[in-house]
Amino acid sequence: MGAKPRIHYGWVIVVACLAFYAMPVGVVGNTAGVYATPVMDQFGWSRTEATLYMAIQQLVAAAVTPLAGMVLARFNPRWVLTIICIIIGVSTAACVTFTEPWQWNLYGVAYGFCSGFILFLAVPTIINRWFVRRSGFAIGIASAGIGVFGALASPVTQMLITAYGWQVARVSTSLVCMVVSAGLTALLLRPSPESIGVLPYGADKAYGRPVPLSDASEGQEVVREGATVRQALRSPGLYLLMVVAGCFSMGAFFMQQVPSICAVGPLGAEVGAFAVSAIMIGTIAGKPLLGWLADRVGAVPTGMIAGFGGAVGVAIALFSGSSAAMFFVGVGIYGLGYSSLSIVSPMLGSQGFGTAHFSEIYSYVCMAISVASAVGSFAFAFLYDVTGSFTVDFLLVIGIYLASALLCPVTVRLCRRSWQSCGASLAGEELNLQESAS
Repeated sequence: MGAKPRIHYGWVIVVACLAFYAMPVGVVGNTAGVYATPVMDQFGWSRTEATLYMAIQQLVAAAVTPLAGMVLARFNPRWVLTIICIIIGVSTAACVTFTEPWQWNLYGVAYGFCSGFILFLAVPTIINRWFVRRSGFAIGIASAGIGVFGALASPVTQMLITAYGWQVARVSTSLVCMVVSAGLTALLLRPSPESIGVLPYGADKAYGRPVPLSDASEGQEVVREGATVRQALRSPGLYLLMVVAGCFSMGAFFMQQVPSICAVGPLGAEVGAFAVSAIMIGTIAGKPLLGWLADRVGAVPTGMIAGFGGAVGVAIALFSGSSAAMFFVGVGIYGLGYSSLSIVSPMLGSQGFGTAHFSEIYSYVCMAISVASAVGSFAFAFLYDVTGSFTVDFLLVIGIYLASALLCPVTVRLCRRSWQSCGASLAGEELNLQESAS
């Protein structure tokens, strides 16, 4: 018999998540705001016209999410997500041929379709399959990759735009992203531990090491506990969770405005590009930290820390004036709030409703997240067009972060009542291993 591998394949799955999620979102999604000003300058469009596609893509993502959940459950996510990465790369590169706002809006439909799969649903669903323990930390690592790619891509994209124009920057970054993300996804991703004959990470006393199913105790099985979809839909906790996740979503989408805030103000476009990098650096540390905290102390205190941190960071940036250093400090702290969307929201869902029907239940939350992003995209641009200032946008983001922090405790409490009152015991994030009676 050959020696057992020492590293659980779940950690390879985290790398695959970096490929299909963190890289496209970090390189393509998080640099969208960098293109807004040069596109507006070239075609003479208003900010609303130039950024309306961002709202459209979120609405499309909201509509596609239930379909995405069914497709990922029925078909091998390895190939589904590889195709999604290819669509993102091709459609993003095609933007260089666009000369009318409706064409960008059509791109918003294509990117929104892909976002319905990768943006909020795929990573927590796949990680929950592969991890019994440390799922929060695993999601944090996968999500932190957005910060790494975003921190590198934003200044590089801005430099390419300055040197060669936005069209060259768009084609080069999108095609490189497509080749790497699609290639690694096809190479590494697997649908479940059972597909390669091992137990999930942490599902055996040999903690953190792969245990073949053939070596598991006789009669041993993995049992997931939690609310049914019907119980969740009848619970006010689900709809409050949608509100909380929507607040985190609107707060995170504010990052797209940062380059424009600097470009039209005293700080300048270069500072705006590096400010996005500062946010990404904040998420590199913030997402694993929030995931670790959620595993240790629970999603509620973690969510409150993230919400209050986001509000404080945005407030510092608002009052930084012409000080680039203070602006960087503020947006760096804001990165903690930005991190809450991909970490706190799914952890609130799994710790509130359990993991038995996580993907089905959380797909409803993902719809709310996408709708909130669309509302935020339009609202931020519209408020600027009406007021001629980003001050109201700053105040709005501070308010929604404070609201999300205060709503976290009651949200999980209401979610748990939906199924604990029926005699179930909360499993939280973990899977219980039960041995059948002999």
